[in-house]
Amino acid sequence: MTDSDIERTRMELLKTYPGCHVKVTGDGLEMVAEITATRAVAVIERSQPHFHVKMREIYRVLRGVLYVACGGQGHVLHEGESLTINPGLIHYARSVGKPAWIDVQSEPPWASNDHHVL
Repeated sequence: MTDSDIERTRMELLKTYPGCHVKVTGDGLEMVAEITATRAVAVIERSQPHFHVKMREIYRVLRGVLYVACGGQGHVLHEGESLTINPGLIHYARSVGKPAWIDVQSEPPWASNDHHVL
């Protein structure tokens, strides 16, 4: 995403989810709007391979198409489709075309010490 894409998306996230906290990865390819301790909306162009020891995530596509590699299997998710990612599974994602918007539910809540980038 370009700097203008990031700023435009940040403003849309803040307008759509008032009170959220928006984080952008250093490479600018993923943004996360933290809504509650267990819910976020991620805008993904490409994420880095990672895993969680304790946390289970449920990805549900809000906009776009997302390719997800998870536990050695590939998944193509379209708007409205979901994927559960169990603890310990290495996973990463990339969008098709424009960045995909994903509703992410996590249990227990996301924690930096349980996010292991490869």
